[in-house]
Amino acid sequence: MDENVHPAHISAVESVDHDVRRVEEMLRKGASDQEVLEAARNTDRIVLTYDRKDFSTVSDHSGVFIADELMEPHEVRRAISDVNRAYPTLDNVVEFLTDWV
Repeated sequence: MDENVHPAHISAVESVDHDVRRVEEMLRKGASDQEVLEAARNTDRIVLTYDRKDFSTVSDHSGVFIADELMEPHEVRRAISDVNRAYPTLDNVVEFLTDWV
């Protein structure tokens, strides 16, 4: 989870048994986007962020989900579940969760 993700969205994702780690648990606060992507790739994790500008065109990663801050927690949870079912692997996949609501 990128450091700007709302606690309600984190709880929603955790509620369906996803192993969630916040950036601050893995890296220092304020880590660069590249550091976040590298840490996620090295631990086989997906990045959940609201940062469309910096994450929508990234490559060489284990997956990026871009949510909207105004999404309801249940919408984030359902969209992530739907995306996970749609792809055999999320390597280098960038998905806008609002497209799945």
